[in-house]
Amino acid sequence: MAQLNVRLRDDQYEALHRYAEGRRTPIAWLIKDYVDYLVGGGQPIRVAAEEEVDGRQIGRLAEAAGAFDWLRDEPELYAASDGEPV
Repeated sequence: MAQLNVRLRDDQYEALHRYAEGRRTPIAWLIKDYVDYLVGGGQPIRVAAEEEVDGRQIGRLAEAAGAFDWLRDEPELYAASDGEPV
């Protein structure tokens, strides 16, 4: 198995660490998921500091990385007829 070492500035590492903590996942898993997304044909996500992140891009990234695969095995708890119309 190959290993990759990447140098980050302190501010980059701190930002990545905060993001990973918020997602309750290790930094290495975030990076692996992103690499899987890119290798699978996903387009790199580039966001300027002043630009807002597009939620659809994040959703596509999470889906491509398999973040929602566990839902396939979950039972259907709700139907479209449940609840009240909005």
